[in-house]
Amino acid sequence: MDDRDMRGFLVVIEGVDGTGKSTLLRRLQSYCEGSGLDCVVSREPTNGVWGTRLRDSARTGRLPLEQELELFLLDRKEHVSELILPALRKGMVVLLDRYFISSAAYQGARGADPEEVLRRNEEFAPEPDLVFLLDCDPEQTLQRVRARGDVADEFEKLDALRRVRELFLSIQRPYIRVIDASVGAEQVAGQAEALLETLFSDRDKGS
Repeated sequence: MDDRDMRGFLVVIEGVDGTGKSTLLRRLQSYCEGSGLDCVVSREPTNGVWGTRLRDSARTGRLPLEQELELFLLDRKEHVSELILPALRKGMVVLLDRYFISSAAYQGARGADPEEVLRRNEEFAPEPDLVFLLDCDPEQTLQRVRARGDVADEFEKLDALRRVRELFLSIQRPYIRVIDASVGAEQVAGQAEALLETLFSDRDKGS
């Protein structure tokens, strides 16, 4: 997608459930606000019509692969047009919990071609400036999910998560930075904030 008219930053946090995405999202929001930067925080699937259907399927049973892919595309297109692009054009920092890298990994684990999933999304979705891929052994992430009192949903089963993790790590895009999520939240946040600071300062130098 041609994003030359955008002045903001698109920063995404990816990884399987239990890697600490929500914790890091809150830290990065505080970091941006403390740096005087306007930011907006969102997640995928969204709470819109399409995203709600996907969230319901996580509890009641996953949809057929093609239907699941189509709903993610519809949800993302709405998200891009109604929130992501308008915020970027205002010069804001957009912080997302999941984006199209998740679609390539999760639907890829079900049999979709990850590169084809990426291609379909990259036709309309803005390219991220930075993706933090939080990586951790799925057995450890499921332990974390249980420790917080949650039950793994239909997207988060151990065998499938091992394949999802492999696919996450196999995706090659220049904006992806892998962070070891098996360490403490403070260490993860410190690494992410340093990378974010570099991103902001590089843009300043180039302007």
